[in-house]
Amino acid sequence: EKQLVARQFYAKTEKIKSNDFFSSLPEGMFDVVRDITADGTLQFSLNFKINTSQPDSLIFETSFKKEKFRLKKYGSSDLLKMNGEFSHSVYEKERFIRSFIVGPSNPSYASLDSISPSFVNSVLTSEDGNFYFHNGFNEEAFRKSIITNFKAGKFVRGGSTISMQLIKNVFLNRKKTIARKAEEVLLVWLIESNRLYSKQRMLEVYMNIIELGPDVYGIGEASSFYFNKKPMQLTLPESIYLASLLPHPKWFKYSFDTLGNLKPFLA
Repeated sequence: EKQLVARQFYAKTEKIKSNDFFSSLPEGMFDVVRDITADGTLQFSLNFKINTSQPDSLIFETSFKKEKFRLKKYGSSDLLKMNGEFSHSVYEKERFIRSFIVGPSNPSYASLDSISPSFVNSVLTSEDGNFYFHNGFNEEAFRKSIITNFKAGKFVRGGSTISMQLIKNVFLNRKKTIARKAEEVLLVWLIESNRLYSKQRMLEVYMNIIELGPDVYGIGEASSFYFNKKPMQLTLPESIYLASLLPHPKWFKYSFDTLGNLKPFLA
């Protein structure tokens, strides 16, 4: 007989002055957002409950409410930089890989309307089907991620939206820590709930920085590297193949057999 073990955590803050909230964040953990100033108040709540014998019944509910909230100063975080051309640096395990411009002065840059809709839809389907409808955080996807990882006893499924992946890559380091994930969620909430970027702009930047192979970044480089094509020329099968690389972009060679044909599971 399985032992019944239940764990529950519930927290709800009082309404906190926005400036007090940001200044109270631990130094060295939330450095991107600690020096932000804003008017209004914030209130956070979290309800988490898991029954280890019935993990599918897990409860995960969270909210971050604002009242008369208005950002005044963005501090040192440069939260608006994606609205124009900017330099993006790639790191792996804190090791610098390369930098490139995200914008029209980069020959490999592709505006959203110059990318095949097949590729855009393939990415949305595989990575974040509710991208245009959520506010940066998909609570149900996160709940399912916790359940899957608990059952497996290890990390096998993420709950990150495209918004979260984008903000992680552009503004934060890549170290997987609880503090970084918390800062990632907070940044996404700030950007999405205050509409600092349109959804279209966020998706366009995402398409131009995603890793799609060893030293292959963005759909412009990827469509040329794999198919010698412009992004708009990608067919549906080519688009699905490229989207399939996103979880493990450096493993692209393992998609093929010794004759260069796609392995049956992928085909």
